[in-house]
Amino acid sequence: MKSVIIISVITFILIFGGVIVVSHNLNQVAMGGVLPDLAPEDYAAAERVFQDMAVERDRIQQEKESLLTLKQSVAVQEKALETGRKNLEAVIAKLEIKQTEYIEERERSATKLAKMYEAMKPAQAAPIISVLEIDIILDIMSRMKERPAAKILSYMDAGLAAQVSTRMSLKGGK
Repeated sequence: MKSVIIISVITFILIFGGVIVVSHNLNQVAMGGVLPDLAPEDYAAAERVFQDMAVERDRIQQEKESLLTLKQSVAVQEKALETGRKNLEAVIAKLEIKQTEYIEERERSATKLAKMYEAMKPAQAAPIISVLEIDIILDIMSRMKERPAAKILSYMDAGLAAQVSTRMSLKGGK
């Protein structure tokens, strides 16, 4: 990008420098009425310079238009990315809210179940709790008072009771 600009500036200076020189010579001819002593090759060379300058001017104009198009394209892409980022942030915020609500609901549910199983006789609660998933058992048992939880553990299968006890000790009682 910088090299295109540098080349364009140098070309611009060369083109307009040549135009100024030729214009100055033409002004002298117009004022003095005398044509400078130029060889026919000089006229041909001047004509080639003018043609080259016209070609270079067209090329620079095309590059300028191309750069403008690219700039507009980048602006559109940046706007789309910004919109996508904002949408993603909104979705993340909603998910965080839903996650918090889920955790709170799970806490309330586990606390409610713990109270319910504490109210039951240990011999009745143990078979029901035993068929639950281990994580749910841990949530419920960790919210129960120690005495009812111990009585329910005593009525559970020894392997499951050991697993629940081990996992509860690793969680630090929670």
